[in-house]
Amino acid sequence: MEINVNNTFFTGKFLLHLPSVDSTNNFAKNHIANNSPIDGTVIFADEQFAGRGQSGNKWQTEAHKNLTFSIIYQTSFLPATAQFLLNKAISLGVWAMLDAYFRLEKNKPIVEVKWPNDIFVNNKKIAGILIENTIAGMNLKHSVIGIGLNVNQCVFADGVNATSMQLVLEKSLDRNQILNDIFLYIEKYYLLLKQQRNEVLDKEYLANLYQKEKWTFYKKGEEIFEGKIIGIDQFGKLILETMTGKESFAFKEIQFL
Repeated sequence: MEINVNNTFFTGKFLLHLPSVDSTNNFAKNHIANNSPIDGTVIFADEQFAGRGQSGNKWQTEAHKNLTFSIIYQTSFLPATAQFLLNKAISLGVWAMLDAYFRLEKNKPIVEVKWPNDIFVNNKKIAGILIENTIAGMNLKHSVIGIGLNVNQCVFADGVNATSMQLVLEKSLDRNQILNDIFLYIEKYYLLLKQQRNEVLDKEYLANLYQKEKWTFYKKGEEIFEGKIIGIDQFGKLILETMTGKESFAFKEIQFL
């Protein structure tokens, strides 16, 4: 795959293309430790054989069919207490790119952000995001943003609730074009974050949140209960309305059922 990035200000302008790697996030963190990376540096791999998702989950992907990459951003402008805003910006960038691709479909697929930062299309996972931050004092220093996007993969393991752009659109897609587009949209929302346009990020994230304002079932420990998503607090906790009142939950405290 020949990669040319020509539609962004800085994201992906310096790109390391690897045929195979355990994890692009691991490679990116080592790159930071041994170099002074240019803001917007991208580590892209054709094959990722030990990809990681949130909380140690594995991200499984078919080689040469999908996009697996990590972006290194210099995020010293962002207070450590506000790091979930970065999560919102990146999630919205991936969401917006997919929404643009699917917008003209006759039966437009529903693209949503599943808290905290998976992207679902018609209730199936199409992309995952893993953000790992380093902190210096009260602010972030660097952020490594790992993204896996299912592009042309058509077969998934049994029990995996996943889809791909090819399955949705019923045609094969040019991965280089999609890579350019996803960089463009991510950079758009990242610049909104740098401009402190937090109200835009908050509004769009909530507007496109999976299961928002729908009564459904969740699991906490061994308890199954009914709740409705009504918001996200400033630290990224999920706010649910339950039968006993409002409750907030951190990631991995509850499961979607």
